[in-house]
Amino acid sequence: MGKTSGSPNGPGKFEQEVYLTNSEASTLLRELAEEIEAGGRVEASASTWSLGVNPIPPIKIEVQYKFDKRELEIQVKLKENP
Repeated sequence: MGKTSGSPNGPGKFEQEVYLTNSEASTLLRELAEEIEAGGRVEASASTWSLGVNPIPPIKIEVQYKFDKRELEIQVKLKENP
């Protein structure tokens, strides 16, 4: 595990950084894609917490590349109707 800030129980913002192997990362992304495709609730969880939303379209994808660091960042935003 990497850095964690906030609480998964609220209020405010919760963030957790994790480091995965290639296999673990591809499994996580594959499972996320399957949940999005199926519709309904999409969840993220760890051993001590679970968070989820019922996302509404459109799903926002942000792609950023930092040339100096040779770093590609892909962020997926799933927004739930209030």
